[in-house]
Amino acid sequence: MQTTGGERNAESQVWQLMLGIHGDIFGRLNRTLTREFGITLAKFDVLAQLYRVGDRLTQSDLSRQRKVTDGNITGLVHRLIAAGLISREVSASDRRAYAVQLTDQGRAVYRAARDRHDELLATFFGSLGPTRLTEVRSVLGQLSHALAQAPARASE
Repeated sequence: MQTTGGERNAESQVWQLMLGIHGDIFGRLNRTLTREFGITLAKFDVLAQLYRVGDRLTQSDLSRQRKVTDGNITGLVHRLIAAGLISREVSASDRRAYAVQLTDQGRAVYRAARDRHDELLATFFGSLGPTRLTEVRSVLGQLSHALAQAPARASE
């Protein structure tokens, strides 16, 4: 729904603002992690998933958790194996699948990159202060809940 004068409604304005913020933060994080650690934000996310689990994950589990295609994960996995950050073997529970896990080098790179990632986010958001960050987190949580409650048909 358009408002008078060609301005977008409040929901569209919020969406555009969120997209802009996401793009800016994503770009800054991606450039820094690539420059300092040789990993893109996508690779960082795979390492983070594996680190959180603390054990092996199948490539299919990784793709489901990251909400990307199996083909996307396959390419990331191949590049992370080539860099020595993860290893892959046939899954013990399903011989048709591969399980991946962090190597010692991957764990070390992830921890260092995570520290830098968190440092950058503190720089980006730090000026808001703890009270305002709590408010922002609350509003975003409400937005996430509202989206989860929206009828599925609205997005089909």
